[in-house]
Amino acid sequence: MTLSLHVSTDHPPGWRALAARQRHVKIVATLGPSVSTYESLSTIIVAGVNVVRINAAHGTPESRAGLIDLSRSIAREHGIELAVLMDLQGLKIRTGPLPAPGAPPAMLARGSLLRVYPTPIASTAEQIGVTYPRLLEVIQPGSRIMLADGLIELLVQEVRSDHAVCTIGRGGPLAARQGVTLPTVHFAESTLTDADRRDMAFAAQLGIEYVGLSFLSSAADVECARDELLALGARPGLVAKIERPAALDAIEEIAMAADAVMVARGDLGVQLPPEQVPRAQKHIISVCNQLGTPVITATQMLESMIMQPVPTRAETSDVANAVLDGTDAVMLSAETATGRNPLAAVEMMDRIVREVERDGPVRTAAAQMSIPRRDHVDHRVTNAIGQAARALSDSAPIDLIVAFTLSGASARLIAKSRPRVPVIAITTDPFVARQLSLVWGVRAFVAPLIDDVEELFRQASHLILDAGLAQPDDEALFVGSLPIYRVSGRTNLLHVRQLSQ
Repeated sequence: MTLSLHVSTDHPPGWRALAARQRHVKIVATLGPSVSTYESLSTIIVAGVNVVRINAAHGTPESRAGLIDLSRSIAREHGIELAVLMDLQGLKIRTGPLPAPGAPPAMLARGSLLRVYPTPIASTAEQIGVTYPRLLEVIQPGSRIMLADGLIELLVQEVRSDHAVCTIGRGGPLAARQGVTLPTVHFAESTLTDADRRDMAFAAQLGIEYVGLSFLSSAADVECARDELLALGARPGLVAKIERPAALDAIEEIAMAADAVMVARGDLGVQLPPEQVPRAQKHIISVCNQLGTPVITATQMLESMIMQPVPTRAETSDVANAVLDGTDAVMLSAETATGRNPLAAVEMMDRIVREVERDGPVRTAAAQMSIPRRDHVDHRVTNAIGQAARALSDSAPIDLIVAFTLSGASARLIAKSRPRVPVIAITTDPFVARQLSLVWGVRAFVAPLIDDVEELFRQASHLILDAGLAQPDDEALFVGSLPIYRVSGRTNLLHVRQLSQ
């Protein structure tokens, strides 16, 4: 796979002053015990976090609601548009308990035979159970079963009436209730569990901006989740977490159906041979860039900073390479949730991204291409206008692009082309403004609807100048629709004018 990119170095007047305050690639930070107080949350949000992530697998609904409310309160206090992403648990299979509380882990020796049962019986050196009743229906001789986040590998030799006989290919100590992965299995049932449905109701109640879908296999899984959320009266963006080979095989369809995609390298690295993950990452990001679907690169980006105040050189290169690949956002997991140095991790992530972007936004070849898709005519027109906005900002002395948007679609399609100037989105909807916090290069503001076009331009100019994002007489390219704000997804206006008080 060949990755070509161009870092723009021909900047408009005033670009460097704007760039000093603007980072194009966004930062997602996972919340947990290390960032659960007003002080700790304030420091990471002010340091540059754009999206806070909540893992539905941890904590209680009450504790999660408390973290979300506190995060939003801090963001409002500092005038920051902050999005919340809540990951659903998905179909998580686990091993059974140990024979007794406090018992030592079961030692699984390489080359030994092991009986695996589809019920969570206690784990010993001779037999284990898992919490998936249909296990014997979906595996066959030759199937792989991964335990403990892939540290232990079993190879199925024989499937009997009540258990499977496996050879231990890679052994080790097995503690109680460890994660189980079935890399080659396509699950026929819905990826949504009863726990997921309860968590989606929670997300609907709190108006969460993004919901992460775990262990999905197809675009149908995305649409199933969307239907469930619409029935609850909710409209969060759906983040498709690519964790399984089946999802990787269907990446184009999934990226078209989802509102964002996550390169979930932790579980993907268990399901795939580790050496295949870098290539998969580049492929996922490339597809998303071509479709204009925001993409998050996640897992172990600054892993050593869980314990240490500085990352390894390999980790800094990993973050930088994700930016060079074309990612919209980079994510911190345990580094902020349970790490000793959450603020240092956010600050380091911020510095790495800014250094890569020092000479301008990264433009991959994929971001300039498009995957053919059967869009509505209005969407194709909007996409073309987004490309025209990028071309105009390249060839004319444009200092920034201002997109008037109802749904956020116009701003996302402008960001798809990776313009060399900042993108300011102005919307009437605070929810949309927060969602745009995930999108590459976009800074969103909320402003009231104004029917008079001239007055709208003047009000937008005042808003941008008052925020310190431009200077009087800077040239702005305004993108929107006529009539203004009346119909979502019908962008038809390009207008250049100087900003004035």
